[in-house]
Amino acid sequence: MDPVADLDAAHASRGEEIVIRRYTATTGTPRPKIDIAVRATVRPMKAEDLVGGIDQTYSKVIVSPTGLSPLLPFKKGDKAVIQGRERNIEFPQPIFDGDRLVRLNLLVAG
Repeated sequence: MDPVADLDAAHASRGEEIVIRRYTATTGTPRPKIDIAVRATVRPMKAEDLVGGIDQTYSKVIVSPTGLSPLLPFKKGDKAVIQGRERNIEFPQPIFDGDRLVRLNLLVAG
């Protein structure tokens, strides 16, 4: 069993397409950026998750590392474009199986 291949297959059948975006300059028209389209699972926050500064504008996003190597690790300022809306990646949580990155859990806001 390959956890990355399994996640890719699950996203292919049930996920939605999002874009992971990194701006490569602070100014410019259009502002230079790198966009990588990926399949993802996007879920709203549950009531029990709404603590601290986390509110209903946040979402949980699960993505595979497949195809994302040019943007890894994620940096402050990286974005997730979900259903046409650019949102901030606030807390990227890489999940490893041994030394291998197999999944990224993202908390996105906005």
